[in-house]
Amino acid sequence: MIPVYIVTGLLGTGKSTLINQELRERKKLGSTEIITFELGNIVHLKEPLTIEPDDIEMSPAHVILQIENHIVKTRPKEIWIEWNGMFPFQQLESIFFSQNLKELCHIERVIYTAKENTIRSMIQALGPGILSQIYSADYIILYPTDSTQIHSITQLLHAYNTECTILVSPSPQDIHNRLSRPKWPWTLYGIVAILTLYLLLVTVFRHNISYSIHQVLAITSGIILEGMPFLLLGTVISTIITLFIPDRWLLRYMKEDSLKSYGIALGSGLCLPVCDCATIPMFNALLQRGIPQHLGLLFMLASPIMNPIALLATYYAFPEEPKIILARIIGGILIALIVALTFKWFPHKLKETQNKLPQPRDYEYTLPIPERDKKKIFLLHVEKEFSQLLLYFGAAAFTLALFQVWIKPVFFATSFNVATPIANALLLILAFIFSLCSTSDAIIGRTLSGLFPISAVLGFLWLGPMIDIKNVYILRQYMSLSFILRLVITISIVTYIMTVLAQFLFVI
Repeated sequence: MIPVYIVTGLLGTGKSTLINQELRERKKLGSTEIITFELGNIVHLKEPLTIEPDDIEMSPAHVILQIENHIVKTRPKEIWIEWNGMFPFQQLESIFFSQNLKELCHIERVIYTAKENTIRSMIQALGPGILSQIYSADYIILYPTDSTQIHSITQLLHAYNTECTILVSPSPQDIHNRLSRPKWPWTLYGIVAILTLYLLLVTVFRHNISYSIHQVLAITSGIILEGMPFLLLGTVISTIITLFIPDRWLLRYMKEDSLKSYGIALGSGLCLPVCDCATIPMFNALLQRGIPQHLGLLFMLASPIMNPIALLATYYAFPEEPKIILARIIGGILIALIVALTFKWFPHKLKETQNKLPQPRDYEYTLPIPERDKKKIFLLHVEKEFSQLLLYFGAAAFTLALFQVWIKPVFFATSFNVATPIANALLLILAFIFSLCSTSDAIIGRTLSGLFPISAVLGFLWLGPMIDIKNVYILRQYMSLSFILRLVITISIVTYIMTVLAQFLFVI
């Protein structure tokens, strides 16, 4: 398929100049075609296919046919697009997602050009149109006129696109080097590097490097490999919820503050046997579809507790103590319900720019989209969101591995004789640090039961699936830091109170 490089931005920000510079660097003028949707003053190195801006909205089918005929006639090896800075980026995507073009070419890179002295006012004036272009950019090239404003402008741009790379007055060679790199999510490079490094250490330097380092790399790799299927499953389900489930169905059954809505939120874990890290993207998808904040939270917190696999793992870990399974279910539901109700009574105001990951609804166009094109949009969103979440999941896995190797042995090798209230609090901290997955933490809880009171172990089994280090990392991609901080504190306080009650209510 032919790679398509898109340069977008407002008139006068250097789009044509950038394309000319890149064509000189690439030295592929004969096999490159230029398509421009703007009438600028700079002459391109090669005669472009010029499409009238009015045709974008008035005759989109004609635009698609023009491009298709041009590609078939010229058979280029790559295509450069100069996109009009006044039109939403989704309109250009809808053109290349069309049945005619999606088999011929694919979008390789998106570059947004901007000038520091106009971008702030233009964002306010043009709103969604310019924001969609900034949001979709892989690179933002900024040409400043006042060096004192660079920091504030880059912060503003990163608020709308945290994953893009901002280049300030780059040289043509720098732009060329960056655009020539293969477009493979660098999080995958990182994971491959970790696995390669681990194998290298094991096979070549195993006698010269501390065994604890081998453990850290092995645990990190194991957590990533164990969690990737669940993370992918959560991403897929969240995209399905957002793209394919009708609003009227979700709003009918979950938007109203009724017992039915609470029942669906609590019982979804039985129907969707996914772990805690998979429920977070699903929680975000529900919020994006208008589900109340507290019902979305109830679903996110209760589902890992109600997960059939987690319940079976608890039974396997405590086969002779069935009351622990009952206590985990009842206590977990009560904690999730109380935490959710606190957000109902005192809702947390969510910022408009909180969500740092792509949302499939950003790809809903004014043009009708054939069902077959939705599949490509679906895969595009899953790939981008999964690769970004994987970065933070990998960082969390490495953090967990460090704790597992150098801190956890202290707790497993020592018998603690501390008061039960202190033990309860201590295991809540351990749950936040050590809980790997809601489907496996019961095994760790079984080991802890010989060292701590059973109320503290229950606290470990309650809090771990609801919030831990990796969940915080993943949540940070969707929610503000203040929301996460409030959630962690609320869950911790409610869970601690529940452990105190368990100390008196459950005689096990």
